[in-house]
Parts: sequence; structure tokens; C-alpha cells
Amino acid sequence: MLHESGLPCTLWGEAVCHAIWLKNQTPTKALEGGTPLEAATGKKPDLCCLRPWGSRVWVHIDNGSKLDSWVAEG
Repeated sequence: MLHESGLPCTLWGEAVCHAIWLKNQTPTKALEGGTPLEAATGKKPDLCCLRPWGSRVWVHIDNGSKLDSWVAEG
């Protein structure tokens, strides 16, 4: 996942956290097709906003004046 996205190896911890989060959102045989999230909370996971790992994002910047840019590409 990290190699395919082209991101630096220093982000390995974030990649592992994302992989674990994804695993908890997907069905498993042990729960008869249910997800770990469903078992814990009773709610189905919502994956409509899921983006590929390493996608470009826009980050909101709180500080600055009215004429400064309020977003930065990350």
C-alpha cells in the first residue's frame, strides 16, 4: 500500500493504522459476513467517502487574514 502510493517510508505507521481501520470495515467469515464494526456498535460501516491511500487532499487553514489562502494541498 505504501510502496504503491509513492509516499515516503516514514508514513508506515499511518499506513498500518489505515489498513487496520479498513480491515475493521470489511466483512469477515468469523462474524458470518458481518463486520467487526457492526459487531461492536450495531451500525453498518459507511464507506461512501473512502479514497485511495495516498490521494491528494485539501487541508483547511484556520489562521491568516481575509486575503490569505484558507486551504493548502496536502
